Amino acid sequence: MKSFAILAAALLGSVASAAPVEPRVVAQEFDVSDFSAGCIPHSSQCSISFKVASNQTPFPTTCSFFGQGLGVGSLPDVGFTACADASVVWSFRAVHIGDGQAPFYELALATAEQSLAASKFFPASDFPYIDDKSSVHQSYSGPNLFVVS
Repeated sequence: MKSFAILAAALLGSVASAAPVEPRVVAQEFDVSDFSAGCIPHSSQCSISFKVASNQTPFPTTCSFFGQGLGVGSLPDVGFTACADASVVWSFRAVHIGDGQAPFYELALATAEQSLAASKFFPASDFPYIDDKSSVHQSYSGPNLFVVS
C-alpha cells in the first residue's frame, strides 16, 4: 500500500507540473439579425451594421462600422472591431480567389478573448454594384437574418 501511495503521488506530481493547457478556439453559433451593408451613392462612405446574439451573449448587441470605402462605392475590409458589447468582436473582408473571378465575402465573429469563433461566407452576388445612372455603389441584397457558425 505504501508503494502504491508513493507511485500515485509521483504520477500526480508529474501531471501537476505539466505545461498549462492552451485555450482553444471552439466553433460557435451566432444569431445575426438586421444585417445591412452598403455604400452611400455619390460618396466614398460605407456602412455595415447588424445585431448579434449567442449563448455567450444572450441579449443582442449591435455591431457597426461607418467610414471610408474602397474607392468610390465599394465596401472596405474591416479588421476585428468590438461591438457595443465589447465581449463580441467582428470583421468583414472580401476574399479574392483568383484573377478575373468575383470575390466572396467573409463575416467573422468571435468572443473578445477569441475562445469562441465562427464565420460566414457570402457569394459576390449578395453584394452587387447598383448603377443608379449617376453613380455606382455596392449594397447588400441577401437575407438580413442568418446564423454564423
